[in-house]
Amino acid sequence: MPKFMLSVFFYPKSIAIIGATADPKKFGNAVTNNVLKNKNLTSKVYLVSHGSKEIEGLNTYNSILDISNAIDIAIILVPANVVDSVIDQCIEKQVKGIIIVTSGFGEIDEEGKRKEKKIVYKCKEAGIRVIGPNCVGIQNVDIGLNASFIQTPPQGNVSMISQSGSFGCAVFYQMERDVFGCSKFANIGNGVDVTFDEFLSFFTHDANTKIICIYIETLSNGRKFYEKLKEIAPKKPVIVLKGGKTTTGMLAANSHTGSIASNYRIFKTAMIQAGAIMCENVSDFISAIKTISFISPPEGEHVGILTNSGGNAVFFGDNVYKFNLKLAEFSDTLKEKISPHLISLVKKINPLDMIGVAEERQYYNVAREMFEDPGIDIVVGSVVIPPFLGMKSDEHFRGLIRAWNETGRKKPLIPLFLFSEGFEELKELAKKEKVPIFYTPHEAAYAINLLINRKKFLNRKINS
Repeated sequence: MPKFMLSVFFYPKSIAIIGATADPKKFGNAVTNNVLKNKNLTSKVYLVSHGSKEIEGLNTYNSILDISNAIDIAIILVPANVVDSVIDQCIEKQVKGIIIVTSGFGEIDEEGKRKEKKIVYKCKEAGIRVIGPNCVGIQNVDIGLNASFIQTPPQGNVSMISQSGSFGCAVFYQMERDVFGCSKFANIGNGVDVTFDEFLSFFTHDANTKIICIYIETLSNGRKFYEKLKEIAPKKPVIVLKGGKTTTGMLAANSHTGSIASNYRIFKTAMIQAGAIMCENVSDFISAIKTISFISPPEGEHVGILTNSGGNAVFFGDNVYKFNLKLAEFSDTLKEKISPHLISLVKKINPLDMIGVAEERQYYNVAREMFEDPGIDIVVGSVVIPPFLGMKSDEHFRGLIRAWNETGRKKPLIPLFLFSEGFEELKELAKKEKVPIFYTPHEAAYAINLLINRKKFLNRKINS
């Protein structure tokens, strides 16, 4: 499908919301409010409603056919038993795209699947593309379009395709907490027409999309998706999370979107071969997006660690072993350079435990030397925020960031702040400086492993 065909969904000149309502307890109200919330949205919005004559100051229409102007996309929110007749009206109106939010189709029973096939057949005959049914909608954060009933995420460079709308909602919560953001979002729901590979194609050509992330339960055309992924992965990172890996998960997927989940081992192997970043769980999925959003892959693999907590260094060391990472060996030159910034008790070995008295000054000076040392490719700034000596919760972070900025951010910085999610000063600084924070040793080591593997993949593509 040519990429401009999906542009109509993300850049519509006109939108008809069919099933709009002033009743705050109905989805039609949530979608309507989300679309109308942004007063700078350039898309012209028309509301079709049987129960409300006026919504948010806009007069409503009884039917899409009563609207005199052309309509690019129609968002359908009416009950399942009247969707078919509304589709007929949309076809008569010659809309270009339809988003069916309404549930009660293939995810319910075989009769629902037959209804879906009938809708797709009619729309295909009319040249209309369909997203859904049983979906929350789509978003283009870049232009302020929230054509869904979930919240708007922070703006960023990640575009997401999700088979589950509520999972997208949950990821948006974490985006707020982890200070990264979204460009575009698409929930395919039952996925009766527009497919994963078509969204992949669109996001590949989208200038504001730097990273593509996917939550998937099943594929209707695995070979096509694989080939598209293989084409895209060298150009843009694609992060994949699969639901329905176990028998129980497969049953949940079937009741959720009416899909039959595929064999996970085969799926995982294919994704890795295609070049995707494959995640085993939701925590790694978030860590992967956060990492790729802010940090470029390293030139080498040698890791240097500075910390104020020996215990944190030990836990990180266990994960170094788990992910088969390589610790850098400190050169005599580096030891000489960092010595003036350390107290005599500190052993000049990697990991470098500067003990609990280390302040912003030590973190800045030592990290700067590590960033400039040719034997170190990745710097881990490990911190347990001290509740003593009058230290501020963000001072160690300030030291790390200043060192990173002054050395041109040429090497990855992995800030590991153990269990420090509750410190708002850290998040504000991270947001301002566009720096991620990792809160567990596993997460930090996982991020390093991910970056190294991404670099290896890109090098193979360059040399092949």
